[in-house]
Amino acid sequence: MTGPKKVFVYQIFYDEKTRASLDPGFIPLDNTANERPDWFEFWVIRNYLKTQTLKPNSWYGFLSPKFEAKTGLKSQVVLDALHRFSDNSEVALFSPGWDQLAYFSNPFEQGDLFHPGLMDLCQDFFDLIDMKVDLRSLVTHSSTSVFCNYMVAKPTFWSRWLSIADRFFDFVEAEAPDTFRQSTDYGTTRGKWPMKTFIQERIASIILARGDFSVLSLDLSQSAPIFTSLFNDDPPTRRMLQICDFLKKEFCQTKDEDYLKMYWKVRRKIAFHASPNF
Repeated sequence: MTGPKKVFVYQIFYDEKTRASLDPGFIPLDNTANERPDWFEFWVIRNYLKTQTLKPNSWYGFLSPKFEAKTGLKSQVVLDALHRFSDNSEVALFSPGWDQLAYFSNPFEQGDLFHPGLMDLCQDFFDLIDMKVDLRSLVTHSSTSVFCNYMVAKPTFWSRWLSIADRFFDFVEAEAPDTFRQSTDYGTTRGKWPMKTFIQERIASIILARGDFSVLSLDLSQSAPIFTSLFNDDPPTRRMLQICDFLKKEFCQTKDEDYLKMYWKVRRKIAFHASPNF
């Protein structure tokens, strides 16, 4: 790429082991000090945005060391997509869990299954900051929701994200009920982590759901794995999950309730393991 550098996709490392695992196509971002491990990548992203000046119309991303393991994507795929669509998009999503983004009405419903109480806590916070949203009726899809903060975006998006992230950080640190800091399951073999960790990962989705940004979202549904703790791994299930995402997207674009009714009809046909076995 000629001219000034326009793409800054960082991958965070915590020690020499995680540094050795990084994709060389990304920029290493040192968090060996790990001042607030209870905030995970949120602390690193927020600190960068508060201390660095972002270049206009440039891409910035902050990925965990587990990016390739969770998405199956190497840096070349990410960077190629950013270069190809740089002029047409403000946010690029590289989310794992395509099947869950398709099946659930939104990531807050999904989060409430794994971390009971998450939706109500999120609603309480959004009400507090006067963000007009009803999480129980919110509909998102693969271009308006993301897991793990696996997005790359331009400064306009990150400015919006930081404004909410700052309020959430201050709220949790100073005045939030203990439920925001209490631990929740993260799979029976992986221990427990603070509820705030899983709330902050959904800040991006609440921004994207408002439809203010042009979004690039790679379609991984043809080849990405299905989470077999929740769904059957077979062609009919994959097709129905893809249809669910399509119907939600059409509903969000047209506001035609028939699309939403059809989404619920298709979703009910998908075999679903309501008590996931990790």
